Amino acid sequence: MEVTRDEFKEQQRQQLVREGAIAEALKYVKYKIAVLSGKGGVGKTATTVNLAAALNKSGYQVGVFDADLHGPSVPKMLGIKKEAKLDGAFWLNPVTTQSGIKALSVALFWPGDMTPVMWRGQAKSRTIRQLLSAAKWGGLDFLLVDLPPGTGDEPIAILKSIPDLDGVVIVTTPQEVSTIVCSKAINAALALDAKVLGLVENMSCYVCRKCQDIVYLFGRDKGKELAKMMEIPFLGSIPLDPLFSEAADTGTPIVDLFPDSITAKAFSEIAQTLASQLSPKEVPEAPPMESKPCPGSHQHGPDHYHRHHHHDHGESECCGHLAKDKPGSSSQ
Repeated sequence: MEVTRDEFKEQQRQQLVREGAIAEALKYVKYKIAVLSGKGGVGKTATTVNLAAALNKSGYQVGVFDADLHGPSVPKMLGIKKEAKLDGAFWLNPVTTQSGIKALSVALFWPGDMTPVMWRGQAKSRTIRQLLSAAKWGGLDFLLVDLPPGTGDEPIAILKSIPDLDGVVIVTTPQEVSTIVCSKAINAALALDAKVLGLVENMSCYVCRKCQDIVYLFGRDKGKELAKMMEIPFLGSIPLDPLFSEAADTGTPIVDLFPDSITAKAFSEIAQTLASQLSPKEVPEAPPMESKPCPGSHQHGPDHYHRHHHHDHGESECCGHLAKDKPGSSSQ
């Protein structure tokens, strides 16, 4: 049977996904899960961070990859104030929080919180793939990938590039507009052959602290209804809670800052449900982490990354160019 040019290119892409630099970088990660929403403002990043914290408290080794290039906020919600560091010429070391969660985000390379970075076209997908292939996660039980809202370049790049992606968690709110757009995100994931592990409904209700009265501000059981209609698991509901916002502003997941709150307990239950539905899997044991010297640099002080930007390398050799591929990688 004759293979068309498009089919041949797709076969090549799939081979790169299975055997390329990204697969090599993630070979010691057991479960890889993307978190997606159809629209912004539903609390997707906060959900990702707190699921990571809940899994971490359960004894799992957890990493979070922030794939939102326009508005990355994972470092803020995890209280990270330092930069990611280059490890050798081509590798990046994710930042580890005090609780032990590893995180990587483009925000960890920006000169300031208010500095805008303009991304255009294919540069976004190329940068995401470069970060995925360069990160030295080491051994992880879970890598949660915080995707930007919608079904644009970044989500597609992630869903098509991560080898053995275990699935996608969808985050919505009870408003009808959110559930409608969320259904599109579910269909997009399925169209890209990504398994939908389940749906989380954020801002489901408000529980009065004094009388325990429950108020459904945006509608009741809309998330459950959507999950039933789309024939996907419903993982659980997250209530509206002022402590949730307070925890995010202080840079500590509510699971850690207010562990006895109803919101923290809800995240813990969702994390347990998510972990329990995954099939047992074995990955190679990660070797000891070793740093390799960066060509052209003889010092590795705290400002090594910034100094290296000013080395007189050729562009293809510059350690600071994230958009450049390391040997064995591909822009796919």
